[in-house]
Amino acid sequence: MSTVQMRQEAPPFVRFEYMECGTDAEASAKAGRPIPIVRPYALIMQHGSKDVVEKNAEEWLEQIAVKAADGRYNPEWVARFRLQYEAFTKGNELPREGTPVRTWPAPNREQVIRLIALGITTVEDLASVPDSGLGNIGLDGRHLRDLARNYIEAGQGAGVMAKKLADQELLIREQAEQIRRMQASIEALEEARGGKTLHAKKAA
Repeated sequence: MSTVQMRQEAPPFVRFEYMECGTDAEASAKAGRPIPIVRPYALIMQHGSKDVVEKNAEEWLEQIAVKAADGRYNPEWVARFRLQYEAFTKGNELPREGTPVRTWPAPNREQVIRLIALGITTVEDLASVPDSGLGNIGLDGRHLRDLARNYIEAGQGAGVMAKKLADQELLIREQAEQIRRMQASIEALEEARGGKTLHAKKAA
């Protein structure tokens, strides 16, 4: 495709969002409940299409930069999307620890904006708000705090259950290993006895 053709085409519609993509094992072990891994994603809708493609934002930006260098992608679009991504990350920084309220599905967008404006950036922050601070959140302050506490308690329950299952699996593996060793010992004894019997018959 020529540079002229690429410039005549309309660019895709792109927006960036933070999305959950698995569980952070180390953070979950410390918290005693599942802590999600959150990464920035690009949601891409080609011009004239209604289908939205989700891709890891940084990987996608690298891919289109390589294509632009080969003449297969409009370099002006690459520059535009990179600036858009930089603006997104600067205006939507995530907390280093805890579950971000920005990606927590319980509150709506307006509630998230209110919480972040008050410096409540994680579910854990919200759960620890004292009664005296609920009025600052709004009329739904107590409801939101209850949701946060229930979310944490449910997660801790899931963490305890996961640990129990892991302990059971470890016990099963240890028991299987013990049985394997016992069987090996029995087979060795039987072989030894068989050798002695054969030797005794030859001597007779």
